[in-house]
Formats: sequence, C-alpha cells, structure tokens
Amino acid sequence: MSVWRDRARRLIAELTRDLPDTATLAERRKALWGKGHAAHGGTKWGRKMWGSEVRKYLARHGATPKTPLPLYQFPDHVHFPFRESGQ
Repeated sequence: MSVWRDRARRLIAELTRDLPDTATLAERRKALWGKGHAAHGGTKWGRKMWGSEVRKYLARHGATPKTPLPLYQFPDHVHFPFRESGQ
C-alpha cells in the first residue's frame, strides 16, 4: 500500500471520528474540506491519493461518483491527414 494512501486514510479516520452516524453528506464533506495538507504535504502523488480516498469515503456514505466525460467526437468535416491510412 502507498504511504500517501495510508496517510490519507488515517487522516480521514481522525477527522471523521467525532461525526455521528447520522451525519449528512454535507457535514462529512465539510469535515474533510481543505484539511488534506497534513496527509499529502503538497506533493502531486499525495494530492492524488488524498482526493481518491476522500471520494471513496464519501461514496461509502452516499455520494454519487463522478462520471467521466465522454471522448470528444470531431465533426465529420474535420479530418486529420496524418491519421489517414494508406499514405
């Protein structure tokens, strides 16, 4: 397991320890919002793990996961000569 992931999980557990079981999703978000620096230290990989673990935690408590955006489809009149086969 990643050190960053482990730090994020421990901090999430610590920050949400005092929340009641009936806490709303908004209250859970508020408890975590802006408090991840202790877990990720400002590093890119640490921030990715913090965000990932926060999303997993919130999904366990009712948040709907974000759906990825569909790939952009260029209109038919736009073509890329370097992608055409046979040349």
